[in-house]
Amino acid sequence: MQPHYWFLAEWSIRIGMAAIVVMRRRTPSAALAWLVVISFVPVVGAAAYLLIGENRLGSTRSRAYRAVVARIRAAEGDRRRLRAAFHADRPEHHLALARLAEALGAGSAMSGGAPQLLTDAAAFGRVLVADIDAARHHCHLLYFIFLADDHGVAVAQALTRAAQRGVACRLLVDGVGSRDFLASALRREIEQQGVVVVAALPVNVLRATVARLDLRNHRKLAIVDGGVAYVGSHNVANPVYPHKARFGAWVDASARLTGPVVNLLQEVFTQDWVFNGGELAEPDAFLAVAAEGIEQGGVPVQVLPTGPASKGGPLVDVLAQAIATARRKVVLTTPYFVPNEALLTSLRSAALRGIEIELIVPRRSDHAVAQAAGRSHYGFLLDVGVAIHEYEGGLLHAKTLTVDDDLAMIGSANLDLRSFLLNFELAVLVYDRDFTAQMQALHRGYLTRCRRLSVDGWRRRGRLRQAGDNVAQLLSPLL
Repeated sequence: MQPHYWFLAEWSIRIGMAAIVVMRRRTPSAALAWLVVISFVPVVGAAAYLLIGENRLGSTRSRAYRAVVARIRAAEGDRRRLRAAFHADRPEHHLALARLAEALGAGSAMSGGAPQLLTDAAAFGRVLVADIDAARHHCHLLYFIFLADDHGVAVAQALTRAAQRGVACRLLVDGVGSRDFLASALRREIEQQGVVVVAALPVNVLRATVARLDLRNHRKLAIVDGGVAYVGSHNVANPVYPHKARFGAWVDASARLTGPVVNLLQEVFTQDWVFNGGELAEPDAFLAVAAEGIEQGGVPVQVLPTGPASKGGPLVDVLAQAIATARRKVVLTTPYFVPNEALLTSLRSAALRGIEIELIVPRRSDHAVAQAAGRSHYGFLLDVGVAIHEYEGGLLHAKTLTVDDDLAMIGSANLDLRSFLLNFELAVLVYDRDFTAQMQALHRGYLTRCRRLSVDGWRRRGRLRQAGDNVAQLLSPLL
């Protein structure tokens, strides 16, 4: 190609892609980052944007998703009395948070049995396998990472035993996070025994023409017989991950839930299963709200699923509102901290009005650029009194929140832009003192293995380190 033709082609790409980026409803920081990339490397930037710049889910999947959502909403009537029971005895700040979450896509707060906090990976695996072995009707599992290691084999064998008893076993795993399992002999073996395995959001050239490739299903969810569910940060894998042993064991937290709230989690699985092409011959049997077992005095739990189809950033809005309700103390744990302006502002405002804010993150992260981008904000937070603790006992992977003594959140979402806007994530809000106390005890245990950052120490870190963190911050809208 002649030089002047190449010059015209590059500027045509710059101008055309700039129009596309500006017209899309993106955050200003993300739009600006894409414009910079496309300006400097127009061909590469345009190709990258077309592959991963927009939250395209694919029309066929979206139609299937909308159809099952419509069926779910048709069954809402049976939940109104459960919601009324929750509204009858809650403080106003809980009601305000619950209303906001519901307006942003969460289910109504529903009663359930006392949640069981699971923090040890081996114990989590044993309890999950025991519930699968007791299943009589169905087992529904959805995990970002499912490995063919000791833990994965134990769960797979339990599913096989259940399938041989006539239990319907459905396993949905992310196409990237679980790619090794999807290509493994273990996957083929359990399918031969009747376990149905489906890959969520598979990556291939054909799909790239209709959907964004880096959208991931990051949820961790298991449901047994519609009465027991697991949510949190545990994947189905040994705590020391292959090729990441240098970071130590991944330290996770999950909750085992029972009661009517499990029905809302069943909806999440059903939507994802159908969206990813899974067949479900009798969805109404799973979606119906069981009248028996309703606990009017049970623990109120609210399910908040988020994803690329969500409007705005529901998780950030809920987090900001929860932090705004704090009267004494807020504790957050996350493996990846790449906040947006809304979360930073809510943390800063709470600290300035005298709320004790503690942020617990890993000392060493398996994503160096994301960690550097997060560290670029540490000085801003330390200056207003936010306590930042770096966990040294492994790779802290738990995603939790406590507010004062009566509100807790646990789920799969990190405090980063990818979890806020791109990944399919799942969190539950628990409006309960006892469960919050369990979470607070967990946080105190984490703190015994942490090093707290000081303002002076942070300011004395090297100029090269500061420059690297600030450059990573510029890339954070694209992470």
